[in-house]
Amino acid sequence: MNMMEMENAGRDAWPALEEQELPFGVMRYSRGIDRRSNSLSLYPHIEFETGKLIDATEKFFAERDSAPIVRLVQQDGIALNSIDEIDSALELRGYEKQAPSLTMSLDLSGAMETQANFKNGSIENLDAGSWLQAWYVLTSRNMEEIDVHKTLFEKSDLSHLFLFKQGFNGAPMSSGMAVYANQSLGLFGISTAMGQRKRGHALDIVNSLLCWGFAKGARFAYLQVEEANSAAVNLYQKLGFKKSYSYWYRVGEHKTSSSGD
Repeated sequence: MNMMEMENAGRDAWPALEEQELPFGVMRYSRGIDRRSNSLSLYPHIEFETGKLIDATEKFFAERDSAPIVRLVQQDGIALNSIDEIDSALELRGYEKQAPSLTMSLDLSGAMETQANFKNGSIENLDAGSWLQAWYVLTSRNMEEIDVHKTLFEKSDLSHLFLFKQGFNGAPMSSGMAVYANQSLGLFGISTAMGQRKRGHALDIVNSLLCWGFAKGARFAYLQVEEANSAAVNLYQKLGFKKSYSYWYRVGEHKTSSSGD
């Protein structure tokens, strides 16, 4: 998969409540529940006028009473003046740089060496609503936002697998979901409880997701992980995932449309 294919796959796999396509990218809004679905996601290798792009972004999010966020994508070895220019311009306007992240990919066209763990009774295949409830508890998310995520999943007609692993005492240990479309498999929501890390729980989840995707016909897998999460990056590298490109967010001041220009 090339960068544009992974970007498109990721947007389809994790939809937004509202999307507005522009020549330079896609405005995405989902009531502010996360950066991924509440930001301007720029198209790779697109030239644009920085001032107009920032003005359009601030207007869009001010009208929705939300902080403006721009997601910037950078491929290693390819220097783009437009990305450097807008990153500098956003920094000068006080936009904070957040969540430097990696998009990683894995070629599944060869023989799969992973072993699915569905026979392990602690791994459950849940429906979307039950998985979201469990994932919210595991990651200590604000339960007031769960209905938005439910709506996002309901919007998608792609194939999903929702896995959750818990201890025999019912304590949550690890979670993960996969989305299959067009021979590609996206992995999302890979999380492990703080006291359960480095015990192979995430590995069990990821292996099971990969085997499911391979059986569905996936030839590539991709995921997104924050650079600071070294344990997760190391796990994915051990599984054969390699860095495809990096991205980060610039988050501006929350203004409303009544705040003036």
